[in-house]
Amino acid sequence: MWAPAVVLAVTASLLYGCTPVENVLYQARMDAKEKTPFQKRREEIYAHMQRYGINRGDMAALRSLYEETPPYSEPHIEISTKNLLKPGEHYRIELDEYLLTMKVPEGDSMGNFISPYNNTRQPDPGMEKFLKQSKGSLGVAGLGWYTYGPPSIWGGKYDTSGVGVIYRILTPEMSEKYSTPERMQKAATEAQESHIQTQADIERAARERLIDNRKGNRIVLKPEPVVINGRIWIRSAMYDAGYNKRNYSYTTSLRPGRFLIANFGLPQYDYDANPDPATYPKEIRQAIARMDEMVASLRIAKINDDGAPDPFVIERVEPAPLPVREPLPSTRP
Repeated sequence: MWAPAVVLAVTASLLYGCTPVENVLYQARMDAKEKTPFQKRREEIYAHMQRYGINRGDMAALRSLYEETPPYSEPHIEISTKNLLKPGEHYRIELDEYLLTMKVPEGDSMGNFISPYNNTRQPDPGMEKFLKQSKGSLGVAGLGWYTYGPPSIWGGKYDTSGVGVIYRILTPEMSEKYSTPERMQKAATEAQESHIQTQADIERAARERLIDNRKGNRIVLKPEPVVINGRIWIRSAMYDAGYNKRNYSYTTSLRPGRFLIANFGLPQYDYDANPDPATYPKEIRQAIARMDEMVASLRIAKINDDGAPDPFVIERVEPAPLPVREPLPSTRP
C-alpha cells in the first residue's frame, strides 16, 4: 500500500497537471526538508564564521552569493549574530575609519543583525547607488531581546527590548549643525520638541480633522551631554505614545561628516503610574539593566588615529577585544 504522502501527491497531480513522480519527489524533498544550493552555501559561510570569527572574506562570499541568487536587492550585507557571538563578547562594526564595539548582553535574543563592514568614503558602484537611494543612511545594527520569554504559536504574554544603530552621511549644512556637542544638543532639543504636540497643533488638528501621531508623546529626559568611554554623546529619552514605550537615544559625531545614533527601546509598561523603578516587574528591570550594560560598553576608536583635536573626544580608547576563535586559515576552503 502506498504511503499517505504518495497518495496525496498522486491526487495533486490529477488536479494540477503534475506527474505522480514529480509530486512524489517534491513531497520527499519537503519531508526531508531538502535545502537549496543557496541555503547550503549560506550555512557553510556561517559555519566558517562561527569557527573562525566574522571576517571580510566571508562577508564578500555572502555578497557574491546574494548577487548570484535572485531576488538580490542591495549590497548592504547584514548578518545574523545569534549563533556567531556569545554574551560577554562584543559586537564589532567598522564605520569607515572608525570602530564601534558594544557588549553582547545576556538574554534570549531575536534575529539580531549587524553590518560589520561599512565603507562610505570609497564605495563601489553598487554601494554608491544604495547610499543615494537611502539618502546616506545605513542601519548597521538591529538587536532585540525577549523580555517575557519567547512567543509561541499559541500566543502568550511577551514583549521585547533592543537597540537600533544608524550611521549617516551628513551634508555640509548638517555637519555644521552637529559640529560640536553644544550644537548637537541644541539640534537634538529642537528635534525632540518637534515630536510633541503644542496646543496650537491640537486645535489645528481638531479644526481640520487631521490625525496627528504625536498625540500623547512626552519628554522623559531632555538632551544632555554624557561621557562614555572617553567620548561625548548626547542622551535623551521620550515616551512614545504610539507604541507605549520609552525610547532612549545616544548620538555622537564622527568627523568628518558622519553621524551615529543608537536608539534603545524599553518594553511596554506604564512607567508614569509606577515612578519607583524598585517596583518594576523583574522583566522590565532586566531590560533596563541590559540597556545600561550596553550603553556603558559603547566604545568608538579611530583606526590609525592621528590625534587631531576632536570636540567629541575627551580621551582616546582602544576597541573592545575580538572574540577568541580559531586562527583564520591562509586560504579559504
